[in-house]
Amino acid sequence: MVNSSKASAKQALLFFLPITQLIILWMVSRLLPYDLSSIIWVVALLFLGMAHGAMDIVIIKENAANRNCFDTWKTVGWYLSLMVAAWIGLMLAPVLTVLSFLILTAIHFGEADRTSFSDFFEKSPEFPKSWAWIRGSLVVALPCYFHPRESWGPFGSITATPGGESLDVILKTFSLSLLGLSSLLAAISFFKCPKQIFSYGFLFFVLESIVAVFWFLSTPPLLAIGGYFLCMHSTRHMQKLMSQFYSTKESSIFFKQVKMHIDSLAFGLPAILFVVAWALFLDSGSLIQKIAYTSIGFYLISTLPHHILVSKMLKEIGVRNQA
Repeated sequence: MVNSSKASAKQALLFFLPITQLIILWMVSRLLPYDLSSIIWVVALLFLGMAHGAMDIVIIKENAANRNCFDTWKTVGWYLSLMVAAWIGLMLAPVLTVLSFLILTAIHFGEADRTSFSDFFEKSPEFPKSWAWIRGSLVVALPCYFHPRESWGPFGSITATPGGESLDVILKTFSLSLLGLSSLLAAISFFKCPKQIFSYGFLFFVLESIVAVFWFLSTPPLLAIGGYFLCMHSTRHMQKLMSQFYSTKESSIFFKQVKMHIDSLAFGLPAILFVVAWALFLDSGSLIQKIAYTSIGFYLISTLPHHILVSKMLKEIGVRNQA
């Protein structure tokens, strides 16, 4: 009974950790006399943020555990090829590529939050993906609508495509369209499964979303998205991987996270070196700002293979759980 209570308390602590981190970051950003917009991205580069994506190498190895080495390298080659294709798209058609990235980010962030709530509220009915997409759409749309010039800043810097009134209009129109479409899809899903809206999982999801909206409305755009990425998305992703691949390897959460960061270095270290090298080619801004911008660029080119790989992993986990 005691062990069960400790396990429940530990699970609750992990569940509320991301939103607690975000609230603490909001308070710290108000107390410190300088802007954290670039610093948060450098922190994410070294802790949780880059590691959460670099852990894809662990997913690839685990999926290829019962196959040969050739399958592992074939998946790595596919992964890197998609990154190269995204980089070419970014250089040749920056606006279209960035808008595509923002749509994928809305889907990816929303589904990651939904998975976290489904894992914690196992007895509550799982709510549709379209309801989670609204959350992801808010994460993307609020900064782009209220601060279009600042939101475009990193992408404009790494592609030499300066912002302007026309881009402001494009980003604002895109934001309203994204929110409108996600709201329509969520409304359609509501009529198909209205009972889920009264579940505990969805109630907490709405409450947390309110906090997230306040965060985005009261925080500079680069800090807002960087803080959400680090405190919420990356933390939850690492928690998911910890429970999936590291549940029996270490007794301490701290040592599990240390082990995960070490295991991620096969992908993470080359990624960090690439980001820093890319930053040296940018013309203006401090070194920290340049690194922040190129790290955002790196997440852009790696999000598609990352999302595909994680979606496949979650699907396989769902099949195993049903079996």
